[in-house]
Amino acid sequence: MKTVILTNVIFILWLFPNLSRAQVVTVSGYVNNSTNGEAIENVSILESNSGIGTISNKNGFYRLVLHGSDIQLKITTDGFKDFTQQLALSSDTILVVKLEPKADDKRRQKKVEDIRAEVKPEKKATDSKTWRLF
Repeated sequence: MKTVILTNVIFILWLFPNLSRAQVVTVSGYVNNSTNGEAIENVSILESNSGIGTISNKNGFYRLVLHGSDIQLKITTDGFKDFTQQLALSSDTILVVKLEPKADDKRRQKKVEDIRAEVKPEKKATDSKTWRLF
């Protein structure tokens, strides 16, 4: 009986160091526009190795709880260049990412004051021919 208890205790003590290898880390932070510093919402943040992902809120904030220390973070949204980073984490990490607008979108972006629209009345076509029915 003592040998069974002793064997179980040794097995449990051997198991504890192995459990600590499956480390849980939290990656959180903000996603901002690199040109004006404004927060970007609805940005996709994905850890490629595990497939765990989230989206940023209206303040650009995100949080991922991941198992493991070697991660590949991919951050994407429309109108901005993708951000990909390989990280080796040993503890919880705060990561602030500043996304650059795509070059073709910079030319399209205009301030609201610069956009003007004029409404012109439509000219009616007049037909000088008269049609008669027989």
